[in-house]
Amino acid sequence: MKHSEKSFLVVGAGLSGVSVSVQLLQAGAKVTLIDNGINHSSRIAAGLINPLVFRRMTKSWRADEFIHYLKVFYRELEKTTSQSFFHPMPVRRLFATEQEHDLWLEKQRSPQFEQYMHPLSEEDYTYSEGKNPHGSGRVKETFCINVAAFFSATQLWIKKHGLILSEEFNASNLKELSYKGVKYDEIVFCQGYLNSSNKWFGSLPIEQTKGELLTIKSELLPEDVSLNRKSFVLPLGQNTFKVGSNYAWNDATTNVTEQAKREILHNLSFITDDPIILIDQEAGVRPTTRNRRPLIGTHPEHKNYHIFNGLGAKGYMLAPLLSKEFVDHILKGAPLNTEVDIKKHF
Repeated sequence: MKHSEKSFLVVGAGLSGVSVSVQLLQAGAKVTLIDNGINHSSRIAAGLINPLVFRRMTKSWRADEFIHYLKVFYRELEKTTSQSFFHPMPVRRLFATEQEHDLWLEKQRSPQFEQYMHPLSEEDYTYSEGKNPHGSGRVKETFCINVAAFFSATQLWIKKHGLILSEEFNASNLKELSYKGVKYDEIVFCQGYLNSSNKWFGSLPIEQTKGELLTIKSELLPEDVSLNRKSFVLPLGQNTFKVGSNYAWNDATTNVTEQAKREILHNLSFITDDPIILIDQEAGVRPTTRNRRPLIGTHPEHKNYHIFNGLGAKGYMLAPLLSKEFVDHILKGAPLNTEVDIKKHF
């Protein structure tokens, strides 16, 4: 069967489901995407893309590959959809300690890190738009996705080239490869933190990690850079900012909490003491894994059932390339990266 003749039912229209659907359609497959329109993770995320892990001052897993591919993926998708949602976003890390400053100095000399770290300059020691007692470092190759614009653009494009069913998925309506009497060649589950209720993949170790974000207004915070220390401050324009995020493990509730608000505001105090106005508070639930590796692959018994899940907090960095590798696996038999392949869990 040619790729263009294969039909897919993709369950879940968060970042995972949308990315997989786009890759399948671009490969010539037929796609039906089913979703209830309620999303408690991808659409609430800040959409920041940063190749570094500040806590250990290391590169993110496969950062070189992910950064290279995502720039092509998002820019081509902007052209295809005639929409703008992918933007450079400078990130400045305000060092928490002298040791963190020294670690940056050490790493910036390494060939592995020079493409991601600006060498420290006098400006980094005198920077005054955030608390800067130990200096600060600027990160290269950092971006931001306008999440609302991204989903608006991709869903319109998927509707144009495939089909979107705006309804709750009901597993009892799935009989072998038929859903509500319509036959498909392959089924892909992208259900995020709801995966635990999936009868085929529910045993996989995908955890429910709640995170909350604040939207604030400030006349003094910088609007040309995302500041980071204990939390991040993401400029949205017109003196408004996203601030976050916290982590609450094994919590699948989506109500906002006073405790999270206090925690985020406390963390913000390490960046600035300037007065702010609280505008909004949101909560989402991330599908995460203990080792921070997504879970991707094919069911060992149901060979036409697949999963693409567990992208976690760095989803907008990981999704483009991993969805391409996943689709190449299904359509062309290409091997999956061993760190994400679900085979080891069965």
